[in-house]
Amino acid sequence: MKKIFTILSIAAVSLVSAQNLLTNPGFETWTDTTTKPDGWNATAGGTLETGIKHSGNNSIKLIPVGTTTNASISAVDVNATANTVYSVGYWVLDNVANSRGRHWIQFRTDAANISVTNSPFQPSTYTSDTAEWVFVTATATSPATTTKLRFDYRVYAQNNTATDPVYLDDVTLVQGTLAVSEVKDFDKLVQFNTIVKDQITFKLPAKATVNIYSIEGKLISSNRVDNGGSVNTQSLVKGSYIVTVDNGANKISRKVIKN
Repeated sequence: MKKIFTILSIAAVSLVSAQNLLTNPGFETWTDTTTKPDGWNATAGGTLETGIKHSGNNSIKLIPVGTTTNASISAVDVNATANTVYSVGYWVLDNVANSRGRHWIQFRTDAANISVTNSPFQPSTYTSDTAEWVFVTATATSPATTTKLRFDYRVYAQNNTATDPVYLDDVTLVQGTLAVSEVKDFDKLVQFNTIVKDQITFKLPAKATVNIYSIEGKLISSNRVDNGGSVNTQSLVKGSYIVTVDNGANKISRKVIKN
């Protein structure tokens, strides 16, 4: 499989004045944690994940069902209009060698799928191994006779191995396009201590995602932090780490030292 994918990570996208068509897009509620998240239609190989998430308390962890059977999470069909622009955006973490993911969005009538070719909603490319969450986005125009959209995310085994997880969080499906928000001089506006003992305290222009990585690139923690907020670092062993701050439009990375 190809490993190239259309992603936005450093210049990520935030959503402005757009209504999310999906229910429970961050996988925060699970009435039955052994089946599927509330508001979603079905999952195969997907489970509740509370430790690794982009924001909130949860994400969904997807592990291929078998070497030739992909994992998937499928949303309930949402109403749609023909000949109309729609956009999808979501955060995905693929930090493994043996699984690759992609979205697969069906345009539908009330009764069946509509066949399309070369649609960004049905890409031929996949995620690639990276140590941090990345934002993926795609925009497409619905064909004539469209009345529904169905969002799927699928994870496929690589190298004849079906054990590696890919994580999905904060999915958005909207009518129209996704808008990019900007914060000028983001690097200058973000301030935090780089000599660390028990916590890192942040001065931020707006709420942001703070990730801490080992020097080798392994994700250690991911937190949503408000201006003036802190991340507890008591559990970190002494040494050097990389901290990234991402507000959805801009991203900076700095080295910190834990004493």
